[in-house]
Amino acid sequence: MRILITGITGLIGSHLADFVVAQGEHELWGFKRWRSSEDNIRHLRDKVQWSEGDIEDPFAVATAIKHIRPDRIFHLAAQSYPSESWSAPATTLKANVMGTLNLLEAARRYVPAAQIHIAGSAASYGLIRPEDNPISEERPLRPLSPYGVSKAAQEMLGYQAAQSYGQQIYLTRSFIHIGSRQDSRTSAQTFARQVAEAEAGLGPTVIAVGNLDSRRDFLDVEDAVRGLWLLLDHGTVGEVYNLCSGRAPRIHDLLDIYLQLANIPLQVATDPTRLRPADEPLLQGDNSKLCEATGWQPQIPLDESLRRILAYWRDRVRLSAGA
Repeated sequence: MRILITGITGLIGSHLADFVVAQGEHELWGFKRWRSSEDNIRHLRDKVQWSEGDIEDPFAVATAIKHIRPDRIFHLAAQSYPSESWSAPATTLKANVMGTLNLLEAARRYVPAAQIHIAGSAASYGLIRPEDNPISEERPLRPLSPYGVSKAAQEMLGYQAAQSYGQQIYLTRSFIHIGSRQDSRTSAQTFARQVAEAEAGLGPTVIAVGNLDSRRDFLDVEDAVRGLWLLLDHGTVGEVYNLCSGRAPRIHDLLDIYLQLANIPLQVATDPTRLRPADEPLLQGDNSKLCEATGWQPQIPLDESLRRILAYWRDRVRLSAGA
């Protein structure tokens, strides 16, 4: 089978590429921008065939699809940070909405029978009250950020393509995925980075934190990519599935695990700049639809995920210090 991954340089894309390569029976292609960092995929350079272009460029996307003729497409290319969408809403909408439209139109023209996964986000749910948890796919979409709007629009484009043109579209709404190869914009990463820097003598021994009482749904990226693969094997075209752990530990629980893993004593202090004006107390996904459809279950415990993340940041800090 010929597999194409857009956004292959990112957290999920690079781990999905590892998953596909490990199977040893597929031809894997990656679509990436020429200026994208290759740090996450350097080890795959000789195992993947490459097509360069911008997902916002319809000609580049069409050229890639026409040449590759993929059987499966995992569409992960996106402007993927809600915080950035406030300062760059037009850029976010162009990358996420028009980029998805470019892909769907090219696929409809050149590979109408291809299976296509479109990566949505739990940010599309938007306004969630504590009593709305766990959040099922039936929950109305009320996005509260331009990013959430863009992801809801992506999903609607996919649904429309499935219904109107018979394309094989599979839709997910991802909650928080964690793992190595991610920058430090989430609590799981920023805590690990601070611990690693403190251990190396390159940062303070006081870990700066925001709101530790909120509860979030964290899923290891390796569980996530396994779920994506099974979805295209067993899921229903045009349906949307939550991709989440179904658990919601407190942010404080993550910090406690890191403090236990640290090899030096550390203190904790609240940083007012890390506190959000509004912060939902609980966001927990319901993954039962995906589990029932595919037989998938999350397998990697939170403490193991955090252990791997800390090891990644220790390596990254050590390499940076030696540069």
